[in-house]
Amino acid sequence: MMTFSRLCGVLPALTLIGGLGTASVAMAQSTPSVASEDAGATTGLGTHHRFPSVAAAQAHCPGDSIVWSNGVGLTYHVVSSDSSGTASHGFYACKMEADSAGFHPAE
Repeated sequence: MMTFSRLCGVLPALTLIGGLGTASVAMAQSTPSVASEDAGATTGLGTHHRFPSVAAAQAHCPGDSIVWSNGVGLTYHVVSSDSSGTASHGFYACKMEADSAGFHPAE
């Protein structure tokens, strides 16, 4: 049987553990990019601004140039270049959004 004083020592620990679990779940559901978009941001290269195909990127930003990046060094290649889409992991994005997120043309 657990005494009252021992139970009082266990409850704060359980509350702390439960609180951490809740916080980690909430943090996993919201990223800085999602939070920025919820606040009205329209630029950046969060998950909603990285596309698996040229067509998907063009649908998001008609009239803008499309770039390809693997994210390394915050560089990109214009889609018309021979080097676009050559790495195993990468994404397509709108050039204006990539520029505003700090990306720049690869040399």
